[in-house]
Amino acid sequence: MKTNKFFGLAVLVCGFALSFTSCDNEDNPVNSFKTYTISFENQALNNDGYWCGDESGVKFSNWGADAYACNYVESGVSFPANYTPAYLSWTGYAISNRTATTYANMIPDQFNNTTGTAHSGNKYCVVYTFGETIDLNGGEPVWVNGFWYTNDAWTVDAILNGDGMTPGAFDATDWLKCTVTGTKADGTTASVDIDLAKDGEYVSEWKYCDLSSLGKVKDLSFTFDGSKKNSYGLTTPSYMCIDDLQIVK
Repeated sequence: MKTNKFFGLAVLVCGFALSFTSCDNEDNPVNSFKTYTISFENQALNNDGYWCGDESGVKFSNWGADAYACNYVESGVSFPANYTPAYLSWTGYAISNRTATTYANMIPDQFNNTTGTAHSGNKYCVVYTFGETIDLNGGEPVWVNGFWYTNDAWTVDAILNGDGMTPGAFDATDWLKCTVTGTKADGTTASVDIDLAKDGEYVSEWKYCDLSSLGKVKDLSFTFDGSKKNSYGLTTPSYMCIDDLQIVK
């Protein structure tokens, strides 16, 4: 899984080409549109260096316990986090500045990533979703250039040491992927797959996911699949870390 070293050059070439084109279809934004990079730097974190929601959100019931529906919002992009204090649990999109790269305990090590850094700045987003979607622009479609991603430390620990539910570490036949899906204005969808582990290797650095093929979309969702499963589904921890999500509107 080698990083495309020619990505920066490709961006420059594409940007140069766009300056000579008109916006004749939804996949061709022009210079009159503004690019926004979501870097997650604005969220206050707890003493352990993460945020996965808090009790300031809208209260609801989760399996008989009080839970709170929260959102991190930056440049009009909304990232939901559903937090249940009694169970020490959350789903959605958390934010972290933790620099540890190993996993030993669910709290707080699930908020570590394998690089030990953000892609830029100090903070990054931890994705762990059960249907939660990123609202990109209040329901109005925008172009999404892409984002940077890497593996969560818990995921890597399961790849290297086993997950405790299915036997053994990953071998060359095992795989893990995340599918990123965008919803268009008419309700149709388009998707891009990200390989997190494949052919005996796993992502251990920040890599770029190009989402320009989605066209204009109003939200993003994340689903995970892999070779390590039991009767309940995927057993590999279904986490991924992202940073510097770039949209054009």
